[in-house]
Amino acid sequence: MTDPRELPQQVAELIELAKQYLRQETIDPMRRLGVSVAVAVAATVLVSLGAVLGSLALHRFLIESLPETRWWGVAAAGITSVVFLGAALVVGRAARSRG
Repeated sequence: MTDPRELPQQVAELIELAKQYLRQETIDPMRRLGVSVAVAVAATVLVSLGAVLGSLALHRFLIESLPETRWWGVAAAGITSVVFLGAALVVGRAARSRG
Protein backbone atom coordinates (compact mmCIF):
# COMPACT_ATOMS: atom_id res chain seq x y z
CA MET A 1 0.00 0.00 0.00
CA THR A 2 1.18 3.52 -0.69
CA ASP A 3 2.26 5.95 1.92
CA PRO A 4 -0.46 8.52 2.81
CA ARG A 5 2.13 11.28 2.42
CA GLU A 6 2.41 10.42 -1.30
CA LEU A 7 -1.32 10.94 -1.88
CA PRO A 8 -1.11 14.66 -2.83
CA GLN A 9 1.66 13.88 -5.30
CA GLN A 10 -0.37 11.05 -6.84
CA VAL A 11 -3.44 13.29 -7.11
CA ALA A 12 -1.34 15.96 -8.83
CA GLU A 13 0.03 13.35 -11.25
CA LEU A 14 -3.49 12.10 -11.93
CA ILE A 15 -4.70 15.62 -12.69
CA GLU A 16 -1.72 16.25 -14.98
CA LEU A 17 -2.30 12.94 -16.75
CA ALA A 18 -5.99 13.80 -17.23
CA LYS A 19 -5.05 17.22 -18.68
CA GLN A 20 -2.62 15.63 -21.11
CA TYR A 21 -5.20 13.06 -22.15
CA LEU A 22 -7.88 15.69 -22.75
CA ARG A 23 -5.45 17.83 -24.73
CA GLN A 24 -4.40 14.84 -26.82
CA GLU A 25 -7.93 13.62 -27.50
CA THR A 26 -9.86 16.89 -27.90
CA ILE A 27 -7.82 20.05 -28.39
CA ASP A 28 -5.21 18.76 -30.85
CA PRO A 29 -7.77 17.10 -33.19
CA MET A 30 -9.91 20.25 -33.07
CA ARG A 31 -6.91 22.35 -34.14
CA ARG A 32 -6.22 20.02 -37.06
CA LEU A 33 -9.90 20.14 -38.00
CA GLY A 34 -9.85 23.93 -37.83
CA VAL A 35 -6.92 24.07 -40.23
CA SER A 36 -8.71 21.74 -42.64
CA VAL A 37 -11.87 23.84 -42.51
CA ALA A 38 -9.89 27.04 -43.09
CA VAL A 39 -8.19 25.56 -46.16
CA ALA A 40 -11.54 24.31 -47.51
CA VAL A 41 -13.18 27.71 -47.03
CA ALA A 42 -10.28 29.48 -48.70
CA ALA A 43 -10.42 27.07 -51.65
CA THR A 44 -14.17 27.56 -51.97
CA VAL A 45 -13.83 31.33 -51.99
CA LEU A 46 -11.08 31.23 -54.61
CA VAL A 47 -12.93 28.81 -56.89
CA SER A 48 -16.12 30.87 -56.59
CA LEU A 49 -14.24 34.05 -57.41
CA GLY A 50 -12.67 32.33 -60.40
CA ALA A 51 -16.09 31.20 -61.64
CA VAL A 52 -17.55 34.68 -61.33
CA LEU A 53 -14.60 36.30 -63.08
CA GLY A 54 -14.65 33.60 -65.77
CA SER A 55 -18.33 34.19 -66.44
CA LEU A 56 -17.76 37.94 -66.68
CA ALA A 57 -14.85 37.38 -69.08
CA LEU A 58 -16.90 35.03 -71.28
CA HIS A 59 -19.84 37.45 -71.33
CA ARG A 60 -17.60 40.38 -72.23
CA PHE A 61 -15.87 38.33 -74.94
CA LEU A 62 -19.22 37.38 -76.47
CA ILE A 63 -20.46 40.96 -76.37
CA GLU A 64 -17.31 42.14 -78.15
CA SER A 65 -17.37 39.27 -80.69
CA LEU A 66 -21.04 39.30 -81.66
CA PRO A 67 -22.69 42.10 -83.66
CA GLU A 68 -23.75 45.13 -81.65
CA THR A 69 -27.49 44.79 -81.42
CA ARG A 70 -29.78 44.43 -78.46
CA TRP A 71 -30.70 40.83 -79.21
CA TRP A 72 -27.12 39.71 -79.65
CA GLY A 73 -26.42 41.16 -76.20
CA VAL A 74 -29.27 39.05 -74.83
CA ALA A 75 -27.88 36.04 -76.69
CA ALA A 76 -24.45 36.65 -75.12
CA ALA A 77 -26.03 36.62 -71.65
CA GLY A 78 -27.98 33.46 -72.48
CA ILE A 79 -24.94 31.66 -73.85
CA THR A 80 -22.93 32.62 -70.77
CA SER A 81 -25.70 31.37 -68.49
CA VAL A 82 -26.00 28.05 -70.34
CA VAL A 83 -22.23 27.48 -70.32
CA PHE A 84 -21.88 28.10 -66.60
CA LEU A 85 -25.04 26.18 -65.72
CA GLY A 86 -23.57 23.23 -67.61
CA ALA A 87 -20.29 23.63 -65.77
CA ALA A 88 -22.14 23.70 -62.44
CA LEU A 89 -24.00 20.51 -63.36
CA VAL A 90 -20.76 18.75 -64.29
CA VAL A 91 -19.11 19.78 -61.03
CA GLY A 92 -22.20 18.78 -59.05
CA ARG A 93 -22.33 15.33 -60.63
CA ALA A 94 -18.62 14.82 -60.03
CA ALA A 95 -18.98 15.82 -56.39
CA ARG A 96 -22.00 13.55 -55.93
CA SER A 97 -20.23 10.54 -57.46
CA ARG A 98 -17.24 11.04 -55.14
CA GLY A 99 -19.05 11.41 -51.90
